[in-house]
Amino acid sequence: MVIREFDKLPHVLRPDGVEMTEFFTGAHAGVRMGYGVFPPGMAAPPATHREDEYAFVLSGTAKAKIGGRIFEAAAGSATFIPAGEEHLSFNDGAEECRVLWILVPVTGA
Repeated sequence: MVIREFDKLPHVLRPDGVEMTEFFTGAHAGVRMGYGVFPPGMAAPPATHREDEYAFVLSGTAKAKIGGRIFEAAAGSATFIPAGEEHLSFNDGAEECRVLWILVPVTGA
C-alpha cells in the first residue's frame, strides 16, 4: 500500500487560479490522481487528455463546456470525460468547487 498525506504534498497554484495537488503521477500503470480547488470566477483554458478523466465533486458546482454544450455537476456527482475530448472547465458560482480527479490511460491506445 502507498499512502500520500495531503498536507505533506505540494499544492500548485496555476495561472488560472486553480490549486492542484497530485497524489499519484503515473507511478501505478500510468494512473494519475489529484485534488483541485476551483475558485469562484475561474475559467481554465481548453484542455484535452490522452487519458479518460473521472472526477467526483466534493463541494460546490463544477461546470464544463464540451462541444458547445454546458455540463453542470453539483457536490456528490461523478463525471467522466473520454480521452481526447476537448473541455473547458469553469466555476461561475459564488463558492469554490473542490474536485477529486483521476486520469486513467486508455488501454490499447
